Amino acid sequence: MKKILVLLALLVPVCVFAEETVRLDGLMEPEWKDFVPPAYVDVEEPKGLGKLNETAAYWYKRRVEFENGIEECRAKEANDEKLSCYQQLKVLQYQQNSDYNAKIEAQEQARMGPQEMFDRTDTMLPIGGYLNNFTRFQPNEFR
Repeated sequence: MKKILVLLALLVPVCVFAEETVRLDGLMEPEWKDFVPPAYVDVEEPKGLGKLNETAAYWYKRRVEFENGIEECRAKEANDEKLSCYQQLKVLQYQQNSDYNAKIEAQEQARMGPQEMFDRTDTMLPIGGYLNNFTRFQPNEFR
C-alpha cells in the first residue's frame, strides 16, 4: 500500500506539470485567469438581480469573447497561424484591460471632484489672497 501511495505522489505532480508545459502542438495558449481580476475568474452570466451588477456582466461578456477567440485560434491548422492568433488575442485583452482601468480611474476622478477643491494651500477665498499679498510686504516697503 505504501508503494502505491509513493508512486501516486510522484506521478501526479509530473502529470500536472506535463499538461501545463505542452499544449496544442507545443503552443502555449493564453488563459483567461491571466487577464481578469481574481474575483471574476469564474464569473457566470448574471441573472435576476445580478443583472444590475455591471462589473460582473462586463467580465462575463469579456470571458465569452475570450473563449470564442480561443476557439477560433484552435481552428487554425498551421502552428504559425495559431501563434499569431494567440498573440493578437493577448494584445486585444491587454488593450481592453488598459481601457477598462482608464475608465475606472476616470469614474473615480469624477466621483472625487476636482483636486483643487481639496488642496488646503489653495487661496480660493478672497481673504486668503489678501492675507498672502499683505504678508509679502514689510511695513517699511509700502510706497
